[in-house]
Amino acid sequence: MLRNHLKIAWRSLQKNRLQTFINLLGLTVGTVCCLSILVYVYTQFGYDNQFTDSSSIYRITTSIKEHNEGKPSAGTSPPIAFAMQNDFPEIAEATRVVYFGDGNSGLLRNPQSGESFYEKRGYLADSTFFKLFDYPFVEGVSKGSLNTPNSVVLSESLARKLFGRKSALHKTLVLGSGEDEQNLTVTGVFQENFGKSHLQPNYILTMNSEGLGQHVRNVQNFATENFALSYVKLKRGTSPEKLQDKFPEFLQRHGAKDFAKVGFTKSLNLQNITDIHLYSKGISNQLSPVSDINFLYMLLMLALFIQMVACINFINLTTARASKRAREIGVRKVIGADKTSLVKQFLGESVLLSMFASLLSFPLTLLALPFVNTITRGDIGYAALFDWKIFAALLVLGILTGLLAGLYPAFILSGIKPVKVLKASVNLNLGNGYLRKALVVFQFVISIGLICTVIIITQQVRFSQQMDMGFNKDNLIAMRLGTETVSKRFQVIKDKFESINGITHVAGSNYYPTEFIMGDMGMILPGGSLVDRTLVHYHGVSPNYLNTVNTKLLAGRGLRENDRDQILVNKATIDAFGIPLEKAVGSRLVDTNGDASDSYEIIGVTENYHFGTLKEEIEPMLLYNEVEPGWIILRTETNDFQPLLGQLKSSWESINPNTPFVFNFVDKEVEKLYAEEKRLSKISILFTFLAIFISCLGLFGLVSYVAEQKKKEIGIRKVLGANVKNVVQLLTKDFLGLVVIAFLIATPLAYFVMYNWLKDFPNRISIEWWVFVIAGVVAFLITLVTVSSQAIKAAISNPIKSLRTE
Repeated sequence: MLRNHLKIAWRSLQKNRLQTFINLLGLTVGTVCCLSILVYVYTQFGYDNQFTDSSSIYRITTSIKEHNEGKPSAGTSPPIAFAMQNDFPEIAEATRVVYFGDGNSGLLRNPQSGESFYEKRGYLADSTFFKLFDYPFVEGVSKGSLNTPNSVVLSESLARKLFGRKSALHKTLVLGSGEDEQNLTVTGVFQENFGKSHLQPNYILTMNSEGLGQHVRNVQNFATENFALSYVKLKRGTSPEKLQDKFPEFLQRHGAKDFAKVGFTKSLNLQNITDIHLYSKGISNQLSPVSDINFLYMLLMLALFIQMVACINFINLTTARASKRAREIGVRKVIGADKTSLVKQFLGESVLLSMFASLLSFPLTLLALPFVNTITRGDIGYAALFDWKIFAALLVLGILTGLLAGLYPAFILSGIKPVKVLKASVNLNLGNGYLRKALVVFQFVISIGLICTVIIITQQVRFSQQMDMGFNKDNLIAMRLGTETVSKRFQVIKDKFESINGITHVAGSNYYPTEFIMGDMGMILPGGSLVDRTLVHYHGVSPNYLNTVNTKLLAGRGLRENDRDQILVNKATIDAFGIPLEKAVGSRLVDTNGDASDSYEIIGVTENYHFGTLKEEIEPMLLYNEVEPGWIILRTETNDFQPLLGQLKSSWESINPNTPFVFNFVDKEVEKLYAEEKRLSKISILFTFLAIFISCLGLFGLVSYVAEQKKKEIGIRKVLGANVKNVVQLLTKDFLGLVVIAFLIATPLAYFVMYNWLKDFPNRISIEWWVFVIAGVVAFLITLVTVSSQAIKAAISNPIKSLRTE
């Protein structure tokens, strides 16, 4: 029976080739869009579930409450994790991770080959790390691999990079150089690509080491230094919610004195590691880039809208050609076909066409995958498309799309009365149907809303690109000094670089421009209360820094080589403390961290400049004189960078032969600050184009339908003297009226959505009225062109053909 229905459906699709082609094109485009988004969304799930007992492993997050404002962070104070394990029997294991940071890449050297590399994603971890996170080892064993001081575990890719095909086990590595270098012993090699995780270490150094490891072990303050990533593994049957309820008393018991000194409080929360990748919005200090479940929902919603637009086209085009199938339906009913069999036939047609579109969409999605990765910043491999879950989703998508698109036409067409059809008086009376109009309005609402979205997002991105960052990003090069030994040679390197033609200014800094300044200290005015404590980021620079980056000095003077307790502050700092600009120079700020309070004299005030994401307000910051910076910043006057970089490299290697030459162009780093907005802009443009394209196909079908229904009326009007203009107006006025209705609905919706999106930006554009006018005009013109092209065809047709049956 099913086979017969499919045969009849296939013959029917072959008879109506134009309608079939347009429907197939719309459904294929929509399905490619949906499949691409489904694959991307699918790759964003499943993080950290490959570890044994992932559901029992939780990350401790911190929310510092200062001036009644909570600032959630993934970091905690170092002693918290193991204090919890001691206090709460519900906790089976605990471990801590300290991330060296991308800007603090470790210098690793193979002493046998002499090769050295700056390696990112270096972790410092407790010996218990592999008790929670069971990475598979390809050399050595995880148990006890981090027990011995100065032991290190490498990822398989790093081990091959450093030692080639030879075994890395028990080999010696050198971390750093000069006086601060450490000899490390490789105690294991793990496979890093065995699953998706927010933990993506390149190498893991034991916490039982000198330097930073010793500092972490010595910290006993429960309030400050929230830089450690803390994880606990709960015993079976433990309720994380009930355990979390005990945290306030735990903090009060251990850290009451610490919180009293710093003047703020904080709360602790548990977050299951499987939730970190998708449910960490607003939580700072992440180990790796995270996604946002709301962003995925938005993509799925847009894909759903595109698919619904394609389904609407199918409905409109099918009903547009209904009168041509009326006699076929009437004859089939006369010879015994019932309504159920006809419904099955029409649903068979739509499902068959939808499944064929799904089949075509698969190779097209494969071809589009590089483009999808570009606009989503994803890393979708071709293997992801061949996952059985994706095949199952594509099958379900094809069936549901076919049913959704074909259900309404099936019931309408199967309900045709055979008596009326065979008397040549069939009239489906769908030309003025409310559902058809509602579907058209829905299409226009989506199109107009997306056009508004594209304009506003593009405006915000352009505004971000042209916004005054507080420094001049052009022709600015940041070079890594990397190690303490190289930092001590800063003055020698600076003098050498200043002698190179094309270099106008050279300065040192602990962070390059746009890099987030992690260090902060609690400060108050002299004699002030700890309640009024304000966190101020601190940044070490050399005296020529402001001239090098072109940051303006609003008051006072710059730093000098002999300055010790003198600082520069940005405008945000004096605003936070309520100090007028004219009284700022000579004022003092007191550092409340630690047991002894240090006082600093403000000698100058700089304009604000961005050192983090554009979605956050510029925070208070101070600059102090740094004699051993981590970066060297160069201002150039040339655009021919290759010869200049060659000279810089030669000069560098003459001073630091064993340290890699690493540099960044600051303008490229600035682009990363609004990379998310640019990605959203590209996605919006793509979806807008697809929605308009598919809607145009729908309009083509609708005007074909109206022309079909009114062909005799058009013929009579032409006989009575109507010209082409009159006929075109007759066919287009209803559609243009629907555009106006859609405009009135889409405008407030688009305004509401984009207003809330813009609220995330402290520096943002205002939504202008003309944005919606442009969107409406564009939709109006697209509709006019699409409808007129078909209306003109109907208007110039021979009226005799439509009247000869009368």
